[in-house]
Amino acid sequence: MAEIYEKTSPEEIEEEREQEDGGKRPYYFQLDVLKAVAIAFVVMDHSLTWEIKGYLGSLFWERLSIPFFLIVMGFNMAYSFKYTASPDLKDLYTKEYFKRKIVRYVFPFLILYMASILIGLYFGYLDTSVFLLLLYLPFWGPGNWFIFLLFSSILVFPLVYWSFTKYPKITIILCFLSELSLQLLMHFVFPLPFESQLEGFLVSIIRQIVLFFLPAIGLGLWFSKGYNLFDKRNWFMGIYVPISLIFMTDYTTHFFSSIPGIVGDSFSLIDVIFRGDYTLLFYGYAALLFLAAMMSIPQKATSSVQRFVQRVGRASYHILLFQIFWMSLVYWAASHEAVYYHEIPNFAIEFGFPNVLYYIPFYLLNLTVSFTGGILWYEAEKRVGLKGKPWYKHVWTKRVVCLFGSVMSMIVMMASIEIVSFLTGLTQWGINQPYFILNDVTGPGVMINIMIIIFFIGLCMAFIYKAFTIDDDEIPI
Repeated sequence: MAEIYEKTSPEEIEEEREQEDGGKRPYYFQLDVLKAVAIAFVVMDHSLTWEIKGYLGSLFWERLSIPFFLIVMGFNMAYSFKYTASPDLKDLYTKEYFKRKIVRYVFPFLILYMASILIGLYFGYLDTSVFLLLLYLPFWGPGNWFIFLLFSSILVFPLVYWSFTKYPKITIILCFLSELSLQLLMHFVFPLPFESQLEGFLVSIIRQIVLFFLPAIGLGLWFSKGYNLFDKRNWFMGIYVPISLIFMTDYTTHFFSSIPGIVGDSFSLIDVIFRGDYTLLFYGYAALLFLAAMMSIPQKATSSVQRFVQRVGRASYHILLFQIFWMSLVYWAASHEAVYYHEIPNFAIEFGFPNVLYYIPFYLLNLTVSFTGGILWYEAEKRVGLKGKPWYKHVWTKRVVCLFGSVMSMIVMMASIEIVSFLTGLTQWGINQPYFILNDVTGPGVMINIMIIIFFIGLCMAFIYKAFTIDDDEIPI
């Protein structure tokens, strides 16, 4: 890995990364195109209200962003493991595998997390709710939920790929059953409306963990063995696509649900069971467009425009992170409640748009800022490695991580206190009693919180001590 950073330019670094597997792994420009389109749709999704998106029929195009990402993730997973590890499970879960994922995904997220804390301190608001356990930022921004999905995939992907190499058809079936079982679990165990905040939190875990999205990821894994739509092994698409179109039409118009009798009742029941628009009922349509793109777009980027799209696709994760940061500021400027309650504000009312056409320059502004910030971040991360060793091995990085750990100790401490107080009933005391009384009921919760405070203050001091005792090192600029 270190020799990658001995190159003399970011372009050479990228070329070396593509040849890490000895030049055997093929490169697909089509995937970069799909990721570039998907991230552009993500910014659009967070720039428009639900009313406008529904009026534009966004389910058939703009809401394809996450399905595209998921299918590409499955496709990339197959090639990543195929050319970097043996199909044995013990060779898939390796130290090197987790190191690559931490460097690629976790470290950039930690940078975003630190930035989120700083802007939260500046504006005087830091969320310490239980949703921090789902990797929500202390100063929330739209798209944050995808981080938990991505990080949980790191733990699951080796097992899924190993199973696919042994039993491909059974694995794909299990991927679909994974979401189906979770949908049924929510329907029967956590029906709407929720009876408590705990139920809402548990449902959030279910709907954000990678297991809920395995059908789309499984499709990408399956297509890695052949992405020709007319290939005999892809025969199921002839059935899956029409089914998806039918349910997508009903989700948008409720046409079939309104038919009297068993047809309408069946569609209504399915609509109740399957929550959201990222479900196995809709992935067939996204898979069709994925295959069409793989078959029609050239495999290599040649023109300057294609090179730019390639760069956007490669920087899509950093663009997502920067978009979360930027849009959190936009949401806060529009409505503080949007950040408090994780919702899209009505920009037209909050910003005083004369008409809905102002959403066009508003989206273009957000797109430009997100793309520019994400690409610059991605390029800077590559250039930092030009000093002779990876940026994450520099002492200055370790010092920043320690300082970040000290701040996070306080954030986690506040979240832990809130969780313990919620579980032990301390948060409900003020509702029933005018004064807080320490007794055998409140005592355990109070004592646990005191121990939490002592532990995290000690941890914070340990991080600070470590940060200022690391030897000096030049900043690789």
